[in-house]
Amino acid sequence: MDKIKLLVYGEGPTDYGWRDASGEWRAGPIIYLLEKCAAELQTELEIDYVDKSVIDGKKRMKFGMRRTRNVNGKGIPALRFTVYALDRGYTRGIFYCDTDKVEYGKNTRESDCKKDFEKIYEDVLQGLQDDISKKWIGIPMIALKMIECWLLADQDAYQNYFGSRPEKALLPKRPELIWGEKKEPKSDYPKNVMTRVLKQYHKEPGREVFIEIAKATQVRVLLEKCPISFSKFYEDFERLLLAET
Repeated sequence: MDKIKLLVYGEGPTDYGWRDASGEWRAGPIIYLLEKCAAELQTELEIDYVDKSVIDGKKRMKFGMRRTRNVNGKGIPALRFTVYALDRGYTRGIFYCDTDKVEYGKNTRESDCKKDFEKIYEDVLQGLQDDISKKWIGIPMIALKMIECWLLADQDAYQNYFGSRPEKALLPKRPELIWGEKKEPKSDYPKNVMTRVLKQYHKEPGREVFIEIAKATQVRVLLEKCPISFSKFYEDFERLLLAET
């Protein structure tokens, strides 16, 4: 089995992980999804992490306007990630982020969600490509609209972890397309849906339970239920693993 070294960045503890009290990195749910994808593609991963503060926090590097003139939105932290990776000799990297709500259009309309996803994807991709190095390949890993949508895809994951499929609050048929008022507990805002689903198991949303759901989630189900964002990532990930650097 091939082994690939990756540098990974994410937005926080509930996606790519966190440093514990001893300074050791604790992997978040997307890392387990990455490893599942790699196993499907007969590849083993060696993963390193970059702290959020260095890329999009107090310790982030500053760029002049000339350096960022072709980069927008989340492409700017993606550019910082690229520069950081290249400075440290990495040849492959994954930049994770959410799209959050749709900026223009309707948050539950597939065409609008897809259009918004494609814009953010292109912004991030531009940041990951904005360097003259031919040894580097960086890809976006973007959840539409947030990590909860991916973790609401596979009912068998809940069966495997909790012992039963969700019944009192069902999983959405198209988890990428759900949306609602954040402050309305009964809405289809992804975090509210996750709260209701987990309530039947007497659990609350958080990094530990998200990790267990990710561990039990099947790649084929994610590809089926999240065709806009996860399928795009899987396609790019396969290209990254096969690339010569």
